[in-house]
Amino acid sequence: MSNELLFPQFLLNRGVLNAEEVAIYLKRTLAVKVDVPVQAIFHGVATAKELTSLGDLSGEEFRVSAEKKGILTASQLRNLGEAIAGEGCRFAQALLDAGRLDYGEIERLFREFVHAGGNPLAEAIECAAAGRLMEELPLYTEYVGVALQSFKRFMKIGCVIVPQAEPFPAGTPRHIVSQAVTGGASLVAGIEAPDDVFLELARRYSREDFETLDDLAIDSLAEFLNVLDGFFAVRLGERGLELDLETPKMACALSEKAAPSKLLRLPVESPVGAFALFLAADEFL
Repeated sequence: MSNELLFPQFLLNRGVLNAEEVAIYLKRTLAVKVDVPVQAIFHGVATAKELTSLGDLSGEEFRVSAEKKGILTASQLRNLGEAIAGEGCRFAQALLDAGRLDYGEIERLFREFVHAGGNPLAEAIECAAAGRLMEELPLYTEYVGVALQSFKRFMKIGCVIVPQAEPFPAGTPRHIVSQAVTGGASLVAGIEAPDDVFLELARRYSREDFETLDDLAIDSLAEFLNVLDGFFAVRLGERGLELDLETPKMACALSEKAAPSKLLRLPVESPVGAFALFLAADEFL
C-alpha cells in the first residue's frame, strides 16, 4: 500500500492528532490545493529549512524565488507542479493551511513515518480488536488494506481507522451492505453507514448525483463492495487461494437472529463522514 495513504493513520496512532482533528482535516482534503512546497517535502527534494527561508511565498513567486536561490531546479519545479498529490500529501497541506503543523513538523513526522517500520493500519486494527481474534487479524488486516486502496481508487477519499470511536447512536438511520467470500479463505465483509454518508459514498462511486437513498444508490454501494471483494480475491488468488463471491446482501441493521463468530467492527473516518467496516467468519445480516 502507498505510504502516503497511511500517513494520517500514523498521526492518529502516534497521538499527534486526536480523532476529532482527523475528521476535520480529512474533510478539508476534499477542497485543499496542494502547493509545491509540500510536494517537495514528500518527495524529499527540499528541506523544511530551505522552504522556510522563502517565507510565505506561494505560486509563481515561490517558484521564481526557489529557482533563483538554488533550492529547486526548473525541472524539479515542473515535475512537482505536475505531480498528482497523494492523500497523505493532501492531508499535510490541510494541516499546514490551518497552521496546525509547520514545514519543519511535517518534514519530521513524515520522515518518522517512512522510517518507523511496522504497519500503522495493522496497529489500529489490533487496537480495535482489543486482544481478540489474533488468528484472524492478518487476513482481516489484508482485507482492510485492499478496502482503503479501493476507497482511494474509486471514490478519491482517504480513510482512517479510529479504534476508540463509539458506535452510531441508537436510532440513527443507516444501511448495511455485506458479501460473503468463500473458498481458500472465508469471511463476510460489510459496510455500515448512516444514510447521509451511505448516500455520499454511493454518489462518489457511481458518479451519479443520487438525490435520495433509493434502490439504485444502495445497489451502487453493493456493487462497490463486490468490486472490492473481487480485488481481494485476485490478491489471494496470486497465492493459490481460490475464492468465490456470494451475492451481496443489504439491510438497515444487523440481524437479531444472526450470531456471527469472530466479528470485528472497525470505525472508519473519511472526508465524507464516519462509517464502519464489518468483518466476521459468518453471516451477520
